[in-house]
Amino acid sequence: MVRNSPFIVAVLLILGLTVIEINMTDRLAGTNVSAEQRAALLDKVPATVGDWRGDDMAVDQNVRKTAGAIGAVQREYHNVRTGEKVRLWLIVGHAREVSYHTPDVCYPSQGFEARAPENSKYTMVFPDQPNTEFWTNTFVRNINSGQQLERVFWNWFNPMEKSNEGKVVWEAPSNPRWHFGNTRALYKMYFTSSMRNPKETADESACVRFARDFLPEVNKALSEVYGESEGGNANAQATAAAPAADPLAETAKAPVTTTPEAAPAKTKAADSPSTAPSAKTNP
Repeated sequence: MVRNSPFIVAVLLILGLTVIEINMTDRLAGTNVSAEQRAALLDKVPATVGDWRGDDMAVDQNVRKTAGAIGAVQREYHNVRTGEKVRLWLIVGHAREVSYHTPDVCYPSQGFEARAPENSKYTMVFPDQPNTEFWTNTFVRNINSGQQLERVFWNWFNPMEKSNEGKVVWEAPSNPRWHFGNTRALYKMYFTSSMRNPKETADESACVRFARDFLPEVNKALSEVYGESEGGNANAQATAAAPAADPLAETAKAPVTTTPEAAPAKTKAADSPSTAPSAKTNP
């Protein structure tokens, strides 16, 4: 028996890793029906938010495929009062791809270089809104006219997470691939804006000013996943009133695009310099 112990341990280890791998890849779960149904909800994301006006941008099919986006919104918002611009990239798809293709992975393929070796956690804090965590970094690339500096904020929303109690909760976990596992309908959101100078901090980014106005609206739209009928706060407006047969039921949606810009309010979090590429480069 003792002689066979190493073999038994090896078999148990392989079985354990196999179970984890199946869970992470959702290999046995069939088609991505949930994401396709939820994609329709992206049509509800408003193109006008306060002083911000959004223009839809075509989503490159190669980018969409690489990102694993079953549904996508790509839009550039401009502030009619200040002239600021922010790009929005909001997608839904299987966590297998959606949790992996983050700016620090994708932007280098577009000629950008991250200005900070590690991403920073940044919490947006606004009056009468739940605190919302993001990752952020800045990116730079050389172009004919000089340098292009971009800042990106990004996070995820898992509508299948029961602990959210029907609320729209955006997260920025340290290990998203492990954290979201085999979630079949995971949302990912980028806010991207050009930097006015290399020393511009996250607090000074137009993305923060945009987020102050945009977060309540996008959360209100996505909360309809749960059959929420009332308007209200940015993270907390949904009730689990979905039909028993399939709480995710919605029809498939065509991709759209947005570019958000944020407004500084009370924001808390470590600032790491980073930049975000133009909307068409968002993976």
